[in-house]
Amino acid sequence: MSNVLKRIMLRVSEYLEIILAVFLIVVLILVIGRTIVTDLPLIFTENASTQHFLEGALTLAIAIEFVKLLCMHTPGTLIEVLMFANARHMIVEHLTPVQNLIIVSSIAVLFVVRRYLLTAHDQKGMSEHANGTQGIVEELLKVRREKSAVSRLIEGSREDRQLQNAAREIRRREKAEAKKESSGPEADSH
Repeated sequence: MSNVLKRIMLRVSEYLEIILAVFLIVVLILVIGRTIVTDLPLIFTENASTQHFLEGALTLAIAIEFVKLLCMHTPGTLIEVLMFANARHMIVEHLTPVQNLIIVSSIAVLFVVRRYLLTAHDQKGMSEHANGTQGIVEELLKVRREKSAVSRLIEGSREDRQLQNAAREIRRREKAEAKKESSGPEADSH
């Protein structure tokens, strides 16, 4: 009973993560739209601050990476989110040299972990993440080719059945004509 309950709870948590990811995507789209509408005109004013735009862009990048983390539970994705968060903190905030050194060190540690401590399976997940769209397109093309091949096989088998039916019909007619011809002279002599 407890195993069944654990599986149910695991499924529910997976669905909740998907719902949260969809919700975050909708929020991100709305925030990007609002940012374009409200902040784009600020670029042409004297009050334009590069810091403000960097902060918004990096925050959106972290949010997008977080959505990926919710969808793909790989250590590589987690490391990427942490790297983005550290980089954002270092770029946006005005930190002391010691704080900058700590953040740069933490990013270096994350790179080392990603390079040397992740397993081949984790690396595969990261490369799938990086090439996700290409993999999806390749899979769709493969399915399309297979579907086309199956359609050709079905069409070929239909044509084969039609040819076999036509051949049977021709043989039946030939037999009927041969029977008629063989019975025809005997019928005339009687």
